[in-house]
Amino acid sequence: MKNIIQLSKEVKNALNLKKPIVSLESTIISHGLPYPQNLEMARSVEEILRDHKVTPATCAFINGIPHVGLSTSQIQQFAESPRHSITKVSRRDIGFVMANKLNGGTTIASTMILSHLAGIKFFATGGLGGVHRDVPGQFSMDVSADLTELGRTPVNVICAGPKSILDIEKTLEFLETQGVFVGTYNEDKKPTSELKIPGFYCRESSVASPFGFDSFANAADIVRNQSLMGLQSGNVFCIPPPKATALDSQFINDVIDKANEKARKKDISGKQLTPFLLNEIAQETRGKSVDCNISLVKNNAEAAAQIATEYYKLENSIHEDQVDKRDAVPRKEEISESKSDMDTPRGIGQATNLLVVGSVALDTISTITTKTKLKDSNIGKITNSIGGVGYNLALASSYISNNTKLFSRVGNDFAGETILHRIAKEGIVNSKFTKGLSNSAQYSCVHDSQGDLIVACADMSIIEEPEFSKQVIEEIEQTQPKIVLMDCNLSMDSMSSIIEHFQGKSSAPDFIIEPTSYIKAKRISGVEFATFPNNKIQLVTPTIEELNTMYESMEKSGQFDLDHWFPILDAMNINASMRDKLVKLDPKLYARGVFQQCFHLLPFFQNILVKLGDRGVMLFSLVTNHKDLKSIPTTSQYKPTGTVVNDFDSRLGVVVEYFDIPKQNLNLSVVNVTGAGDTMVGYLSAKLATNCNKDGVNWLCSEIQSCEQVWMKWECIYKAQLASGLTLMSDKSVSEKISDL
Repeated sequence: MKNIIQLSKEVKNALNLKKPIVSLESTIISHGLPYPQNLEMARSVEEILRDHKVTPATCAFINGIPHVGLSTSQIQQFAESPRHSITKVSRRDIGFVMANKLNGGTTIASTMILSHLAGIKFFATGGLGGVHRDVPGQFSMDVSADLTELGRTPVNVICAGPKSILDIEKTLEFLETQGVFVGTYNEDKKPTSELKIPGFYCRESSVASPFGFDSFANAADIVRNQSLMGLQSGNVFCIPPPKATALDSQFINDVIDKANEKARKKDISGKQLTPFLLNEIAQETRGKSVDCNISLVKNNAEAAAQIATEYYKLENSIHEDQVDKRDAVPRKEEISESKSDMDTPRGIGQATNLLVVGSVALDTISTITTKTKLKDSNIGKITNSIGGVGYNLALASSYISNNTKLFSRVGNDFAGETILHRIAKEGIVNSKFTKGLSNSAQYSCVHDSQGDLIVACADMSIIEEPEFSKQVIEEIEQTQPKIVLMDCNLSMDSMSSIIEHFQGKSSAPDFIIEPTSYIKAKRISGVEFATFPNNKIQLVTPTIEELNTMYESMEKSGQFDLDHWFPILDAMNINASMRDKLVKLDPKLYARGVFQQCFHLLPFFQNILVKLGDRGVMLFSLVTNHKDLKSIPTTSQYKPTGTVVNDFDSRLGVVVEYFDIPKQNLNLSVVNVTGAGDTMVGYLSAKLATNCNKDGVNWLCSEIQSCEQVWMKWECIYKAQLASGLTLMSDKSVSEKISDL
């Protein structure tokens, strides 16, 4: 469901780092206030939240797509649009608006729904919807959907009480029936028996408040305890409007009575009633009601920011207490870039789906803008950024999934301080670092004016230190990720220790290995691999050069002489008929030995994705029920360019799928090639970690279980190539635009 919702980058970052977020509705922009007051209000409310170090998340539907978090231009467009062009969206309207690709302003009910789906607990608004006043002699059935939503959606609404146009007493009765907590901020410290619910425009109505709270910390504690009990209902925290702009209770009630009478004569009801009444009230009060409305919304936002902040303080203190109990003497060598990185046990908070283990480095990228002259100074442009294969993989994954975590290490030096500070400031990658003895990793490269690499130097020795493997094993056992993505900057011994530790454990994660470079790819040969079906490495992602290194190093280390390797190769039955098909599929790759090398490596890795640069990718897979491929429709727009399968009578299926580069990637304006391959693998890994069936199985498994599984594989590979193309056109190591794919 989260994949349907469009999260802004700011909201994504806050969710990743578990920072306070407060949602905001958009009907107050589209229908509640006239232009330009609506635009000024929307901007100032977001700014109030940011001033309190809380992330604003204005919700709306744009062209049918639910958005949580709007850009400045989107808010302005909403504020300037005519009312008739924007649909007022409550729960019942969501499907219709999405299906017809309409623009929609969210009410309290729909904002609560989107907030809950996004994982946001707090929502600031103006006034609460409720039970409309009865027509004399009749019983009104006009009850806002906001009230029933509060009874079934655990989001905390901070408001100025029910709108004054409503029957406040019946509204509270209805909320009581729904099991919804309603409390009033007792800032004047009145006796509880004298505390009244605020009436939106006025600080007090004539109705007693069910509960009171004396501080925002007290409100946060109420939320925490409701959450601990697993109650799936919302809470309403009423904040009296500011004294400077609040209206007199008797005066506003007389105005509302006149407006209601006028609405009855004009037969105005339903969705049109509230906007009509508010407009009449604004005219009768000569704009004072609008001023009060704007001020109370800002006041509520400030209160919501403080409640949310207090809540997250409580949450962090709970997690820290649990960590302290589990590890009374913390290791001095471990440092963490944010509180969100505290080790969180299963069942508390959000589990890590994908753990990326690898290098993070300070990158220096030089681009020569003139004709290159070696052994001389060249004019050009030099930039610094955070990089490293591990970081790039995690960064790409984080744009696709909130449940990605990077585990790496830095040293006690300037580069290490810079890396930690920058990552914390950007807040994009959820990460944890350990302290190493060597210098922090650094990478320096020189590109020509076309963006092609001339030369590079990399120092990744800190990630090769033996102690790191023990810490990686501890991290995996604590966070229990579905997939571990490792780059080959780790030493051969470290990789061997990690893989072998989890070999044979059914509850262990699957591993994906990114070979990193043709030199470092040989480190894979040092691991004592189990063969299919007991292998833990489900996927490796080499280039042709890296594949050649892997093959040669594993051949030299005697991996192809093992007794448990040959039976798997023999069961694959790569006969003359299949070889002929492979020659037709790609004669150049066949001549270079790419197919033969992959077949020799498949028993150890099960899936091999060979990156062919501007020629696309080729996937080699072991499949136990390859006969079922006949029943898979090939009508998907993402289907492979060509597929070769071994004899269906073979004991073990081998599937070779070639994916040409997408048309969108033809004739790209390449800015640089750094990070394009990492982007592809990071995108794929994030999708694999999140797109599983109910049993946690993704398309890497050896059994074809459904058409959807195969189609998902094709789509993932196609879009991973698109992601790589976006990075090629970016001046960054990973393009943030991949989140839109």
